[in-house]
Amino acid sequence: MSRRRIKELFPLQDLDLNMSPMIDMVFLLLIFFMAGSTMITFHRDKRVVVPVAQDAKVPELVAARTIINVYADGTIRDERGRRQLTVDEVRGILAAAKASDPGTRLHLRADRRVPHEYVKRVITASAEAGVNEVIIGTFVSDK
Repeated sequence: MSRRRIKELFPLQDLDLNMSPMIDMVFLLLIFFMAGSTMITFHRDKRVVVPVAQDAKVPELVAARTIINVYADGTIRDERGRRQLTVDEVRGILAAAKASDPGTRLHLRADRRVPHEYVKRVITASAEAGVNEVIIGTFVSDK
């Protein structure tokens, strides 16, 4: 066969690859995984200066935490530091969290200068609410 005959029988065609279905699927998968996963975020109040601990360990599980901040002057505030709380309110918050999720833990972020009696009050309120696991917030030392 001559070249001319081959070109007549099999003309070169421009092959187009349609990317639209693939892009649609990527976006659908992205939306699916974003909606299906739970976003776990917690806010650190920068006014609380937590102590440094050489043997501190970062907990793996960050879910089911109720964060309470104790400031240097002994005031107790919520996670974002917006609302001042009493010990009774802390007990109520922890009891409600425990009722909704039995694995709830208290993440206590106490300022390094706060007297221990204020920290003890929050831990006691936690125990009275049925939350027995307390995570004390510290900075991890590199030493």
